[in-house]
Amino acid sequence: MNDKKKVRKKGVREILLMGIFWRILFIEGVLLVYSLGYKWLTEDASSLDLFWYSIRITVLVIIIVTFMMVTLKKFLAQKIIAPLEAIASANKRLQEDISDTEHLELSENYPHEIKTIVTSRSKMLKDILYISEERLKYSTALNDELNKGKKIQKDFLPRFLPEVKSCDISSYFHSALQLSGDFYDMFELPNNHIGFVIGDVSGKGVGSALFMALTRSLLRVFSGSFTTGDSMNFGGINESFLPKDALKAVSLTNEYLAKEHCEEGMFVTLFFGILDPITGKMFYINGGHEPVLIIGEKGIKQSLKATGPALGPIQGATYEIETIQLETNDILFGYTDGVTEARSEIRDFYTRARLENLINKDFYGSADAFLEMVKTDLFAFIGDAPQSDDITMIAVKWHPYL
Repeated sequence: MNDKKKVRKKGVREILLMGIFWRILFIEGVLLVYSLGYKWLTEDASSLDLFWYSIRITVLVIIIVTFMMVTLKKFLAQKIIAPLEAIASANKRLQEDISDTEHLELSENYPHEIKTIVTSRSKMLKDILYISEERLKYSTALNDELNKGKKIQKDFLPRFLPEVKSCDISSYFHSALQLSGDFYDMFELPNNHIGFVIGDVSGKGVGSALFMALTRSLLRVFSGSFTTGDSMNFGGINESFLPKDALKAVSLTNEYLAKEHCEEGMFVTLFFGILDPITGKMFYINGGHEPVLIIGEKGIKQSLKATGPALGPIQGATYEIETIQLETNDILFGYTDGVTEARSEIRDFYTRARLENLINKDFYGSADAFLEMVKTDLFAFIGDAPQSDDITMIAVKWHPYL
């Protein structure tokens, strides 16, 4: 191994000259043996005559080898070795500074193969620098566009959570990439009802972000939380507001996505709940989303599982509307799979079991404190591992307003 390492460290000058030296020496040695044998076989020579003859031949061989090595060294150094060393030195400088692409100054009388190497190197460097500059421009422009998209997407999330006297509301959102497929929304509905949504679009990146924006907008329009100011009534909302009418927004959104965007193969899971903050009664649909948890002071009281499939793949899908009655100080906790599927530095999953074990401990505090507890445990588990998916959480703590 040590001998091999030494051979690798030899320069082109040493390798060429030593290779030529040993080849010449071998040829001259063969000629020396041949001449001695020939003289011994063809002439009546004594041992002393053969000895002096061998000395004369050896001296002649040394003179010839020395002359040839000096001549070849001068030729190789000027014509081959010097240009190769100049190219190697220039390439080494390129490793330290990619912008150092100065022209190689070589003598005029070097072989055409060396000229071809230098010409090809120069053209290759120009092409590489041009492509690198173009990619840098494209990358900068793309990054600027993604930052704009990130800002626009951020504007789709609620800037301010609704202030409801009987509810303590908190949220947390952290995307894995610049653009996210996760979203949450909270908005006011007629008759003092509060609507809240948490959703997760398949995949990540630009496509998921656009699909998220579309889904969020459709839900708002179809549920009646946004109108155009005219007589249009997308969700069947009338003056005598009924939560079940507003929840038709899920079916209407699914129909639109399945009809207009089925070819993209994307889908969105979501939980849409409508809460009466006075009575604590909630109507909800879970479209293939992670179970939303109802948590009391002693832990998990109920798990609100799917009442229908994810939105997008199936036209005409059925979504059952369920109801639940919150009790004083109950916390409604929704999250995306970026929580349960978060990975540690050793690639272990956080898992729903760990989340539920954490929640099942006695907890007394606000919605903010609850999310902070979950977030602290989650990121302690993740450590320095890269975030594998978007993380979104909402918490609503209900207490009757007196």
